Amino acid sequence: MRRILLAVILTGALPGAAPAQSLAQQWAWCHDDDSDRLIRGCTAIIHSGRESPDNMSRAFFNRGRAWSDKGDFDRAIQDFNEAIRVDPNYADAFNNRGVAYAGKGDPNQAIADFDRAIQLDPNYAIAIFNRGLALQNLGRSAEADQEFARAKHVGPRLLPPKE
Repeated sequence: MRRILLAVILTGALPGAAPAQSLAQQWAWCHDDDSDRLIRGCTAIIHSGRESPDNMSRAFFNRGRAWSDKGDFDRAIQDFNEAIRVDPNYADAFNNRGVAYAGKGDPNQAIADFDRAIQLDPNYAIAIFNRGLALQNLGRSAEADQEFARAKHVGPRLLPPKE
């Protein structure tokens, strides 16, 4: 019994034995500007299994943005896929997955995602602009110019961002 008690006491006193972060702290990290901290926080939330589907889609989305910022487009796409699986009407996830596909050099898949984001939110100026960039990268300058003009003149977004 003394050995068990001693082991428990020593384990708690070891350096590096930090208590688990609170859910509030994990969410704060999941919205952080630092990509590594954001990934850690969102991953903890995803693995917790304690969140609503809406919150899970946000955690996957935020982590996907961080992977994309780090240039890891394959991981970003996986997370955006999960955000979309959980919430098939998540326009921002389609837009950001399109950005990741563009980063990978796949403008056709990017355009398909921008199209879906615009279908979900016809006044989503950023998705419209991103579609123009992808068209421009394909050498379709006239269509790109139309998208840039459209992005400039659309009204306010119909669907507010989740964050």
